[in-house]
Amino acid sequence: MAEPERIRQTGLWDKARGSLLCIFTLLSALLGCMYILTPIMPLLFVDHRLWRKIVDRLIGYWLMLPSGLIELAYGTKIRVTGTKIDHSEPALIIMNHRTCLDWLFFWNLLIRMDPWLLTSEKISLKGILKYLPGAGWAMGCNAYMFLDRSFDNDSSRIMRMIDYYANSGLNYQLLLFPEGTDKCERATERSRIYAEKKGLVHYAHVLHPKTTGFTFIIKKMREAGYIKHIYDVTVAYADSIVQSEVDLFLLGACPKSVHYDVRQFEAASLPESDEELAKWLLELWRKKEERLEKFYAQECIAERQLDMEPNAKLFDISTRSRTIQCTVATFWMCLTFAWMYIFVSYSSQLSLAALTFSVFIGSQVAYGGIEWIAVKVAARSRLSTASVTNHTN
Repeated sequence: MAEPERIRQTGLWDKARGSLLCIFTLLSALLGCMYILTPIMPLLFVDHRLWRKIVDRLIGYWLMLPSGLIELAYGTKIRVTGTKIDHSEPALIIMNHRTCLDWLFFWNLLIRMDPWLLTSEKISLKGILKYLPGAGWAMGCNAYMFLDRSFDNDSSRIMRMIDYYANSGLNYQLLLFPEGTDKCERATERSRIYAEKKGLVHYAHVLHPKTTGFTFIIKKMREAGYIKHIYDVTVAYADSIVQSEVDLFLLGACPKSVHYDVRQFEAASLPESDEELAKWLLELWRKKEERLEKFYAQECIAERQLDMEPNAKLFDISTRSRTIQCTVATFWMCLTFAWMYIFVSYSSQLSLAALTFSVFIGSQVAYGGIEWIAVKVAARSRLSTASVTNHTN
């Protein structure tokens, strides 16, 4: 059975709601860069490890704002099943990329499993997103992995960023989309042509995954001793497809029912060679296609569910997690309104705005982004510590 239709038209109220949500979220991110991330930037050069912890937590807490608004404003229901992701262990998370919003709804999954996961999750994203004022700058500070989707260009970035994660002394879970892009109409057609050329089956619900980047990341994480588990996440949309951020924010369209299922694999149980790892991933995606086919074959939309393993759990949001989400989201909303008042009331705030734009745009022009300054500072700090240790000995 085919997937649900993509939402392409909405009413005036939906468009207004989406636009207001977009403006408020992006404004909150931009003002957060001005009033929080820019003032604490000197700490990066004084005590990188402390700066890293503070930024991880601040941005992780802020993610409860957009994830909370999605649920409250649109009434989206998130069903999460499977195995709990452990925030205390380094891991790789892989997921099919049905829409551009998979990672946004994924934050609601993390809240249901363990809100602390919001502070330890890192995401591999398209490089162009780093240039988005406010949100893109914050993602750079949070050490998200921005890629150009070209392995020749990305391999050195992947290697350096994994080394940065591993040497931070902190345990992160990296979210990777092996398909490389979302399953839009253009990508689906490219995947069909690729399948015909290679003599492969054309999938209806997933794209053929790119194995080169996946095997490279596994290899580098293993070399760094920085991977304990691999989590395979399957995402499905029961009622409708909202393909992009434009559909969400400008059309005000949002799916009402999003399903996630998480399965855990011990990293040590995976094959060692690149060739066998690639085969493992391809087989995993074949099974994922079958699971999604069964999901969409269920005629009653309200009763659609992803099949679960025998020991899988259902992660309803607990009263504690919901209270935390609402409290933190309300805090950020109030703080954003306070920042807006301060900014329009005092002309001196224009100087801070100019400084903020100069810092973040300048760092992108000179170094590729704040994240790469952090990588350099962390490496220099390790060398300095090693030099002092050797001198003492």
